[in-house]
Amino acid sequence: MNLEIRPMDENKKFTLVIVDDERSILTELNILLKRRYDVHAFENPEEVETFIDNHQVDLIICDELMPEMRGSILLSRLHKKHPDICKLVLSGQAEKNDIVRAINEGHIFSFLFKPVNQQQLLNVIEKGLENRMLKLTLKRQNIELKNYSENLEKMVQERTAQLVRAHERVKQLDGNKMSFLIYLTNEINSPLDRIQKLAETLLTYFGLAGSNLKPNMRMMPLQETLAGLLRSRQKALESRAVTVEERLAADMSVKSDPEYLERVLGVIMDNAIIFSNEGGKVVIEAGQHDGKTTITVTDSGKGIDPTDLENIFKAFILEPEKRRPAGFGLNLPLAGILVNALGGRLWATSAGPGTGAAFHLEL
Repeated sequence: MNLEIRPMDENKKFTLVIVDDERSILTELNILLKRRYDVHAFENPEEVETFIDNHQVDLIICDELMPEMRGSILLSRLHKKHPDICKLVLSGQAEKNDIVRAINEGHIFSFLFKPVNQQQLLNVIEKGLENRMLKLTLKRQNIELKNYSENLEKMVQERTAQLVRAHERVKQLDGNKMSFLIYLTNEINSPLDRIQKLAETLLTYFGLAGSNLKPNMRMMPLQETLAGLLRSRQKALESRAVTVEERLAADMSVKSDPEYLERVLGVIMDNAIIFSNEGGKVVIEAGQHDGKTTITVTDSGKGIDPTDLENIFKAFILEPEKRRPAGFGLNLPLAGILVNALGGRLWATSAGPGTGAAFHLEL
């Protein structure tokens, strides 16, 4: 529906359609109106509908009694498709029933009798166009109000979700306050370079934990991503004589953010290498089911106590002796934040100390 409202000036005239089977009437009205309006005249009412369907028309003046079709029937058909067009009936032979029919079926603005006073006709046209403009203004405002209401509701929902997430983060930080203080106390006597590194790590952690992350999702070739990560860790693998076995299809892809996925997989693989026994083996496998991809990295190293399977993903909880050597215990919590932003899951399984561990990433 076109809700354009055009001012009546020299450059943009309102468009009028006149329908009458008498050529003399059409000529007279055309002369009267063409200086002020863009006028289109039709003797045959059956030609009018196609024209109006393809042009912007503001007002139609129609005779009631025409051989091909009654004006009220034409206006009724037009009203179903173009209810905003102002409609006038101009008739010289109409009876009471014709008037009632035109009003009820044609939804006309005004019914005038021939011969009509020219000034009276001009006044009615002016009022009819004003009425049309008011209707269009009201419709446009209703549409704008509806859009604003929908956008406002969406904004409220998004803001509410942000507040909920912020509240959850505050609760989490508040709940870990004592653990954080103990964590810092354990590090207070560390060398200056370690404290500096800790400060940088904490800034990274709190920066991610307090951000509304928006990953750039796209399809990624999984084997190519893993190959790049293994190449960058070749020295670490060789220094511990750890071998890697890949068990995944060459054409397997996963939808993710490249930077987030590489960082998460890097953390998992680093853990597998560091905690593996010398000469051990790391197995990387992946499978897809129900539209989800699960990547599993298994090592044959020191394993994880069942009581720590959840704590390893929480910041400031894990005791120093259970972390990576010289680590801060924040890599897995950081990875968990990124996985949550990706809409996935990250968890670990282990039969206990000395039995190795498996980390599972579901996307």
